[in-house]
Amino acid sequence: MKFVPNILSTLRLFLAFIFPFTPEWMWIWLIVGSGCSDFLDGWIARKWQVQSWQGGLLDAVADKSFVFIVLITLAGANKFSPWWIPALISRDLTVGFAALYASFCRLWESFRKMDARWSGKLATGGQFFFLIVIVLFPELPRAALYITVFLSFVASCDYGILFFKALRKRAEARRHTTR
Repeated sequence: MKFVPNILSTLRLFLAFIFPFTPEWMWIWLIVGSGCSDFLDGWIARKWQVQSWQGGLLDAVADKSFVFIVLITLAGANKFSPWWIPALISRDLTVGFAALYASFCRLWESFRKMDARWSGKLATGGQFFFLIVIVLFPELPRAALYITVFLSFVASCDYGILFFKALRKRAEARRHTTR
């Protein structure tokens, strides 16, 4: 049973990779299925107490892959402007740059200790909300865009602050050990 959350995350990766090749009438079902698997994998992992850092990483990669591939597919189908994509994934870009910085500077532990945040969960929920609106109600994209960009920006700031606090804490610990 401890593998169920990882199986659900892997399923989301599979849905991401088949999305561009599915007919439009199936898009909403893939988006809803992916959103449900995202909710369930975390809920099951917490309920059965089978959380792991690797499982959290798989979940994050699956989320980001699904959202990004669907955004590219929908923009390619002229459902919205591709110029919206960076704003929609600003939280993901912030976390990605923090991970790159941490790995290049050998500060991976500072990044790795960052827990999932409610702001990030709301940003992911906002992204799925945006995808659903674009597919079901293409005449309402602006309202969904503004909500999603706001949630992503808040999460981006939250994760950025958290990462800088972790770096500062690590630097202070180093100063105390070198004295």
